[in-house]
Amino acid sequence: MKHVTGLMCLGSLYAGAVWTEYQIALLFGTGCFLLVGVSGLAVMAVALRRAPEGYERPDGFHVRPRNRRASLIPQIRFSQPARARR
Repeated sequence: MKHVTGLMCLGSLYAGAVWTEYQIALLFGTGCFLLVGVSGLAVMAVALRRAPEGYERPDGFHVRPRNRRASLIPQIRFSQPARARR
């Protein structure tokens, strides 16, 4: 019985969220939601692109070390320019 009550509560919360989004879409227009949706998808795509690759074994998830490519721009630490000014 508690399971059914929980599902009813969750369903009413979802219905309320959908109704609220519908009212906001009527108020602001769908262009705002389209912009927010595309921005959200772009953020998720960038996060997935930067996520480390890994593999799962029976003893857990393991992350592979990244292959570091040689950069065309040398890496400069903050202490190096201070020494160059002396």
